[in-house]
Amino acid sequence: MSIETLKERGDALENQFFKEENEKALQTLRDQIAKTEQREVLSAASGVHDPAVLDALAAAGISGETLTALSLVPLVVVAWADGNVDDSERSAILKAFGQANSNQANNDLLDGWLNQKPDSTLFETWRLYIHAILEELDSKSKDALQSQLVDGAREVAEAAGGFLGLGNKISAKEASVLDELEACFQK
Repeated sequence: MSIETLKERGDALENQFFKEENEKALQTLRDQIAKTEQREVLSAASGVHDPAVLDALAAAGISGETLTALSLVPLVVVAWADGNVDDSERSAILKAFGQANSNQANNDLLDGWLNQKPDSTLFETWRLYIHAILEELDSKSKDALQSQLVDGAREVAEAAGGFLGLGNKISAKEASVLDELEACFQK
């Protein structure tokens, strides 16, 4: 075998090696970009910013759309606890949801829930889903999710502010719904 042939085969081997390494590096980069994009979508949908919590939610198979619904249900259920949604509760929900949300389907869904009380099966479905999610999350992620969802619902409950802003800011019915939400996170 000539030195030239040997060099050609060596170059071919070297090129193949680097091609495979470059493909692996490229795939790793693609995976990192996808993970970052998924975190951004989940963060925008939930308001949660902890990367570990976002990764845990993604690993549990939660999409941004699912998390949006998951985040809105407690707010809507608390708002309807007294039988109607007043303007201050509506404003608190829209603020929490972020009217900057560009997904028209989410906006339409929320608008429907604010204009007509959702069927009671919505909360039951939410409760079953939250129990399934909690089985997949570590304690830090559970605590962060609970805090995010229950604190948001509490802000909506406090938005009505009692009679003329006096007295207890949360009605007995709203307090009962908040207790039910808290109970969903207890084992």
